[in-house]
Amino acid sequence: MKYIILVMLGLFVSLSVIAQQSLTLDSCIQAAYNHMLFDEQSKLIEEGRGYAIEGNQYLNFPGLELNGTVTIQNEQLSIPIAIPGFTAPEAPLNFNRLLINFNQAIYNGNLAAKKKLIDSLAFDEQHQLLEIEKVKIKSQVIGVYATLLIIGTNQKILQGHVSVLDKKYAQLKGAVEAGVSTNFKLQILEAERLQLQQRMDELVYNEQSLLSVLSNYTGLDLSSNMELVMPAPELSLTTLLNRPELLLFDTKKDGLEAKKALVANSRLPYVGLFGSVGLGNPGYNVFDTSIRPMAMGGLVVKWSVWDWSKTKSEKAQLVVGQSLLDQQRGRAELAFERELIKQLSEVEKYQKLLASDEAIIEAQKMVSISMSSELSNGTATASDYTSQLNIESSAKLNKELHLIQKMLAILTYNTIKGN
Repeated sequence: MKYIILVMLGLFVSLSVIAQQSLTLDSCIQAAYNHMLFDEQSKLIEEGRGYAIEGNQYLNFPGLELNGTVTIQNEQLSIPIAIPGFTAPEAPLNFNRLLINFNQAIYNGNLAAKKKLIDSLAFDEQHQLLEIEKVKIKSQVIGVYATLLIIGTNQKILQGHVSVLDKKYAQLKGAVEAGVSTNFKLQILEAERLQLQQRMDELVYNEQSLLSVLSNYTGLDLSSNMELVMPAPELSLTTLLNRPELLLFDTKKDGLEAKKALVANSRLPYVGLFGSVGLGNPGYNVFDTSIRPMAMGGLVVKWSVWDWSKTKSEKAQLVVGQSLLDQQRGRAELAFERELIKQLSEVEKYQKLLASDEAIIEAQKMVSISMSSELSNGTATASDYTSQLNIESSAKLNKELHLIQKMLAILTYNTIKGN
């Protein structure tokens, strides 16, 4: 029983190791997002938005201000009337007051809500700039991942090519030892094998370099023994463009519209309460030089009746800014549409190429089999045989490349769409 349990545990560990050595494109993209701290940046943006909105709410709260003054003047306030037996009072030369001033807006054109909207849209812009950066990182990771897939495919095909050469080498070596073939053919096969090994070494170097780049993007510890899973994306043919660049233009335009409302707010009347309470020496009765309580309250109304068309000019500038944004958005949308047309054409191209790849591979396989027999019979040279193997390997590689290129075209198309 213990033996069975140990075997099962061993199998579980083995399966875990195998699972750990597989790598998907989605996991790389998500790891890159995490490594670049995009989620943390998004949280900081939202935290900033919360503080900004909270700050604007105080515009509706009553304002309290402690105001202390100590003044001295060069002339006293007095009553210039001479009455026999009566001494006119004089105000002191210095005034000492400590007051708490109060003000509360009753109507200010809903200023707090307008500023809150402007601030919120500014943080939306920051979010969209972050999304634009994410799209760039995603595209770069996709490019590196696809190149690694191409290298891995090339390695497998070359390794298969080497295996075929090794088998043929062993077959010819037996024939040479039996005296029915020449050593020259073995030398040609050996030279071809050395060239293939050099190409494989070059691919290993390129793979290690790209894995280092991908590791830099993702923060993952990547090794060459990891199996890269081939993505199987589906083409998104929806007509909606969901690019953050376009959303950024829309948000900027909304921000200008909100600023227009704020500019218009300056022409609206302001109605509020005000008051003050405290101590003064003297108080409101300036002829009483003792420390006296001071209290006053009232209603204030302010209305800018004429501003020499300042508001009209500011609104016109904002309208011009909106028109510029509309034109820039239109050009950006056309550029994305051109890229979509190009990528859709790429997808269709590789679909057609893949339809004929299998037939080409089968035809080259048959030629290679015939050439192998001719080499054994002495009717074909080793150079002819190795050249044919190269043609067959190229046909296989082309098919795999077309699969990867089709996948990359679909991923690029979907990324341009904003998916």
